[in-house]
Amino acid sequence: MAQVKNALIRQRVIDRCLRSPKLYSVKDMMEKCNLALEKVGYKPVTSKVTILKDLEGIENDFPEAVIVKRKIGRYIYYEYEDKSFSIYNIPLNDDEMAQLAQTISILSKFEGMPNFDWIDELIDHFKSTLNIPSTRETIVAFDENYDLKGRSWFAKLFSAIASQQALEIKYKPFGKEVITYLFHPYLLKQYNNRWFLFGCVEGYSSITNLPLDRIEEISPATIAYRPNTEIDFQEYFDEMVGVSRRGDEISKVLIKVANSLYPYIETKPLHGTQRVVSRDDGCTVIRIDVIINCELKQLLLSYGSDLTVVSPDPLKEEIQADLMKNLEKYQSVHID
Repeated sequence: MAQVKNALIRQRVIDRCLRSPKLYSVKDMMEKCNLALEKVGYKPVTSKVTILKDLEGIENDFPEAVIVKRKIGRYIYYEYEDKSFSIYNIPLNDDEMAQLAQTISILSKFEGMPNFDWIDELIDHFKSTLNIPSTRETIVAFDENYDLKGRSWFAKLFSAIASQQALEIKYKPFGKEVITYLFHPYLLKQYNNRWFLFGCVEGYSSITNLPLDRIEEISPATIAYRPNTEIDFQEYFDEMVGVSRRGDEISKVLIKVANSLYPYIETKPLHGTQRVVSRDDGCTVIRIDVIINCELKQLLLSYGSDLTVVSPDPLKEEIQADLMKNLEKYQSVHID
C-alpha cells in the first residue's frame, strides 16, 4: 500500500511543477518529489525513469493533460500547455460526480482498518479537490463486525494476494494445537460477518479456506508463489451456500416451503438455482442444485417448521437428527 501512497505524493508534486511559471526538468521534479516523500517517511526516488513513467501516466490517465517538452540548452523541461490546468481540477458532470461519490462511499468501508489509513487520506483528497461534500452521515449501512478477531490481518493478506507473496501462517483450529502452513493466498471472502482466506497449502492442489479469526501469526514465506491457474472462484461459490465445500458433487435438493413463508423465499432465494417444482393450497415445492455443506444445513434449519427437506435422503436424515438432538436438549432443560 505504501507504493500507492508514494505514487500519489509524486503525482501531486509533479502536477504542481507542471503548472508552475518556473520550468522543471526531470531531475528538478525528482528532487521536489524526494523532499515531499522524505517529509512523510518514504524512501526517495533513485531513478529518473520513475518520474518519466509518472509523466506518461498523467498523459494516459488524463487525456485533457497536454504536457509540453521544451529544450533549452542541454536540458529538457516539462510544463502543461495550459498553465491553469491541473489534474486535480477536472470538471465533472452531475452523473460523474454521483458515481465518484458512490465509489468513495465504497472505499470508506476500509476506513479504520490497520494499514489502510492511506484510504482515509485519499478520500479526504478527493473530497477537497473535487468539492465532494465531506459529510460522514451514513447513507448505506453494511453488516460489519468491527470487533471481529482477525480483522487486523486483512491488509497484510490483501497485500500478499496482490503482490503474489507466499506466506507462512500459524493457524489454531478450535480445540487443537497451532498448525503452521506454507500457504499460497488467492482470495479474501466475507460470509456471515466473518472473513475467510482461500488458497492452497504448499504440496496440495485442493483449495483450503482459513477463517481470519483463527490465524495467530503471518510472515512472508521463502518458497516461490504458486498462482491460481485452475479455480474460477465465481463458479466455485455459485455451486454452494457459504464457504465450506464437501467435494464437488452437486445434489438436487427438493424443499417444501409453507405458503406463508414462500413470498420471502421467492424474493430472497436460498440459492441462484432455485425454481418452483409444484404448488398446492398449503405449500410450494422448490428445487436447488447445490453442493451440500454445513452452511446449507444451517440455512435450512433457520426457517424452522415452515421449511422441510423432501430429498435427498442423506440431507433429510441429517436435519432430522439435528432436530431430534435439539428436541431432546429442550426436553431435558429444567428451571427451578
